[in-house]
Amino acid sequence: MAWLEIDDGIILGVHNERCESELEWVEFDGEANPGDGWVDGTLIPAREDIAPEELRRRQARAHILEYYPEWRQLNVLRAGDSEAIVTMGKFIDACRNWSNDPAADPADLAAIQP
Repeated sequence: MAWLEIDDGIILGVHNERCESELEWVEFDGEANPGDGWVDGTLIPAREDIAPEELRRRQARAHILEYYPEWRQLNVLRAGDSEAIVTMGKFIDACRNWSNDPAADPADLAAIQP
């Protein structure tokens, strides 16, 4: 079983546990990947011709949101704790750098931690 994190009909992340996020969450038993669609309870595999850079962007976004959902990002910024802001910023920058690398290895993204 896995939890699908879905935004506007697109699977952003596939997680072992449900994470804190205001996005749609669906418990799913099967194979799913970031970029696949979710329509009326049905998985729609992503087109095979999805651009690699778009897939990397989606994977990086899902990874960022796993640790820093948008509401948490806003809370960190509003709290004004400079150490927390720097930590979050370095993590997001590392994920973005990974997504911009055409030779990026998905295992490297999983290793990026805040």
